[in-house]
Amino acid sequence: MNVSIKDLTVYYRDDDHALQALDRADLTLLPGRVMALVGESGSGKTTLGKALMGLLPDNAEIKGSIRIGDREIAGLDEASMNALRWSAMAMVFQNGAANLNPVYRLVDQVAEPLIQQRGENRSKAKEAAEDMLARMGLLAEQGLRYPHELSGGQVQRGLLAMALILDPPVVILDEPTAALDAITKTFVADVVAGLRRAGKSILLITHDLGLAQNLADDLAVLYLGQVMETMPAAELLDHPRHPYTLALGRSYPDMDAVRDLGGIRGDAFYRLVHAHSRENEADHIHTHVAAPDAYHQSGHAPPQGCLFRPRCTQAIRECGLGDIPLTEAGGHMVRCLRGGIVDLLELSGVAKSYGAVEALKPTDLILRAGEVFCLVGETGSGKTTLAGIAGGALAQDQGRRTFDGRDMDDWIKRDYSSLAPKVGIIYQNPAESVSHRFTVFDVAAEPLRIQDNGFSKDEIGERVLRTLAEVRLSTAPEFLKKYPHELNMGAIQRLCLARALVHDPMLLIADEPTSALDPSVQAKVLKMLLGLQTEKGLTMLFVTHDIGLARKIGDRIGVMLAGRLVEVGPASRIIARPGHPYTKMLIEAAHGRPTAAMSNGERKQMGVSGCPFAERCDHSLAQCRVEFPAPVNLDGGRHLAWCRFPLNEKKHEFQQHDFHEGERFAS
Repeated sequence: MNVSIKDLTVYYRDDDHALQALDRADLTLLPGRVMALVGESGSGKTTLGKALMGLLPDNAEIKGSIRIGDREIAGLDEASMNALRWSAMAMVFQNGAANLNPVYRLVDQVAEPLIQQRGENRSKAKEAAEDMLARMGLLAEQGLRYPHELSGGQVQRGLLAMALILDPPVVILDEPTAALDAITKTFVADVVAGLRRAGKSILLITHDLGLAQNLADDLAVLYLGQVMETMPAAELLDHPRHPYTLALGRSYPDMDAVRDLGGIRGDAFYRLVHAHSRENEADHIHTHVAAPDAYHQSGHAPPQGCLFRPRCTQAIRECGLGDIPLTEAGGHMVRCLRGGIVDLLELSGVAKSYGAVEALKPTDLILRAGEVFCLVGETGSGKTTLAGIAGGALAQDQGRRTFDGRDMDDWIKRDYSSLAPKVGIIYQNPAESVSHRFTVFDVAAEPLRIQDNGFSKDEIGERVLRTLAEVRLSTAPEFLKKYPHELNMGAIQRLCLARALVHDPMLLIADEPTSALDPSVQAKVLKMLLGLQTEKGLTMLFVTHDIGLARKIGDRIGVMLAGRLVEVGPASRIIARPGHPYTKMLIEAAHGRPTAAMSNGERKQMGVSGCPFAERCDHSLAQCRVEFPAPVNLDGGRHLAWCRFPLNEKKHEFQQHDFHEGERFAS
């Protein structure tokens, strides 16, 4: 049975205040499909489910349309809604046992819908309830227990039995796996899959992003009551379009994830609408955004623009103006003025030579706003050269650079002073990248003084002290007067980070920022760096030779060899299923498992016109040696490997038999 939700808006009234829980939400549930609803706590997910069931409290004000089949149910009286509940639609509520009557046995509560809705006699209803409980994996003896005598998983199975006892065509599941063990979660997932096969229309409300991705067909992302993005559920963690969806994915402890948990900058908010009486003036109504722990704050947010903009990594002034509709973007519907996550930096065919040495062959690279992109590879592979070009510190010999929608080279030529503050760079060898004639204060203030963007002496001092505090360095006068040689290596690295961040840049280039640090200091610096990246909304290009480190901090990884990118993709996929044999070798090396390819070193890498890994590869052919391959798409364009026979392709193992041994060449 189709369920259509149009322009659904819900307020919770409280005297002269109201909390806006839903804002013009549009969703459609279809038979045989699962629609997942995800978002932070307080985003309006449960409100939407209860609105469908007609179970909102008395202080709720509802606007918009809810149709089940051809019938409009928004605004129906209680008797009419009671006739629909359990038989036409049923809901499994969150908070388990709190939704059961503590003085009735479980089997009696499961039987209740049969008695109330169909007039079954108690004996037959109880037999049917026992059968349904058995289908949910509960023994007859467990059905005779009271709710407090059951485990959380058993209660959840009982709630499922109660919701399904009348075989309703529409099923709403509100956090059905919250606080459950992995085995019970799997059981619940199997039940939902069975409901889909039976042609039910299913709304799955969950904060379990893995469950939503694996179980649902369609997915909607809610933020402050607005639908921010709708998409095929399978793309939730790997291919989000909205910055909020990307941030949600970073916060989820997925088994396939390799990056440490991130988060979303700032705090979640409630939307409060309130009216004040003023002398000689009619009541006025305006939107007020308040933190969860504060009923009022000073100032009022205008009731327009993007609600996510205070926490967004790519917000611009125009994001605060007008109403922002859902628009199509790559098969998704996205509520974003900029059409979803934008490309902050695009390098097209950039190349660089030092005399006769081609340090970087023509290379393409795109950095998305707010992401951490890790460049990994052996020493001399071109990582630092590519990073220098990306940060504007080096000029490429050929190719184009686009930064924040503008031609970067033209920007540098015409007005470098306005571009430079948008890019911060942390160089290799921290002790050598600062002047030892400068004090700590002078090192941190250097970019502000060089660019001379009109800051007064006091403003420079305020920025320096704030940034030093952000990187957890002392702001005491005696520390500010110290020189770099008086600091330990960890403090010097933090100082270099402060210098890179003092202008509040959009892009941070970090070139081997922790290679000179011991593991304990490295862990602290990286944790701090990732925290700053989240809170400041930075886009970061992180250069490292350690793929083990890259897997812990990167959203995406690019693998370089001999001046070329040989693999690019999501960090989780590259680590779990590398496509290029060189990437596999790096992973094996990180595990401490030597291979024959490692012992061959960098022999003839830079001079070859073909694949630079050919002489070390077990699967290479003569053609690999003379011609660099085109990229192979391993995952819808998100995982690319420049290899004729990528390891991820199933046909690879069969292709090897299609060539004569004579075509192979010896290492």
